Amino acid sequence: MQEAFFKNIRSQIIPLLRKASKEVAIAMAWFTSAELFSELIKCQKRGVKVELVLLDNPINFMEYAPDFNELIKAEGVLHIASSEDGLMHHKFCVIDKEVVITGSYNWTYYAETRNVENILITNDEKVVDQFAQEFNRLVADIQDVKEAPRLSMSDIEAIEDVNYSDLNVEITSLCRSRNIPIAKAFDTRTQVVIKETKYVPVSRFHIGMLVCGNQEVRFISAGTKLPTSEESKTFYFDSIEETDCPCKIVKISPSNINNCQLVREEDLLRVALGTHHPNLPISISMRLDDNGSLRVDVACKESGQKMTISVLDKDLVKYG
Repeated sequence: MQEAFFKNIRSQIIPLLRKASKEVAIAMAWFTSAELFSELIKCQKRGVKVELVLLDNPINFMEYAPDFNELIKAEGVLHIASSEDGLMHHKFCVIDKEVVITGSYNWTYYAETRNVENILITNDEKVVDQFAQEFNRLVADIQDVKEAPRLSMSDIEAIEDVNYSDLNVEITSLCRSRNIPIAKAFDTRTQVVIKETKYVPVSRFHIGMLVCGNQEVRFISAGTKLPTSEESKTFYFDSIEETDCPCKIVKISPSNINNCQLVREEDLLRVALGTHHPNLPISISMRLDDNGSLRVDVACKESGQKMTISVLDKDLVKYG
């Protein structure tokens, strides 16, 4: 026999439990079904040994779930698997070491009424033996308990690591199936989340220069992280014919490149003094700090002259 079921799964399990004659071994992550639990109690009372491994989770021990102390009182065996040793996520049942029920289906109301689930029922000897061995391995590592937890809503709300979403979904499904008032568990702990936001200073504008003959030299692009030092650039000045060397430091709006505003104007003629050259190379470098301090260094190698232009303009900086 080997059959798969995808609907009305609980009704496929109950007849198999009723046929059990020797023992029923269950490893179940979540178990809230009163109907399936009732069948286990009936098994135990008619002399069938029932041994159950449950995950240590509030869903299994809340006041709406079966009271597993009833199984203990009926001389059944209960093991509680701590999640600290790895999440016991099994969903299987071995009956009389002859039949295995396994699949995605937890023995819960949510699995029965809301989820898309499956079980496989088989009496294949090799498969049954493998599941029996796995059950024996589980119980060898987990001592049986003499008393099962029983948690009120206030007990659950005091637990640190409860998944309230899963818990409330199961309570809702359970209450609807049993036609009783729906309750909710609430996270009563106040959580304070401190989020550190780091602001990065960047250049608000494109920054450049208009030098002799309106030669445009752009140094810093809008959005550049600050501080930034831009490499030296060269323009050429006719120190034979020209009597001045006007230089305008400008800032240009990134959203409108025609919006060019003057930051500072200087005459760079003094770095060319003493030269006589139609294409005198003059080098310019620029640095902008995160406080809006702009420094422009001008140098002429042929004359050996240098000059520095400094501007403090906090409007050059924004925080992104």
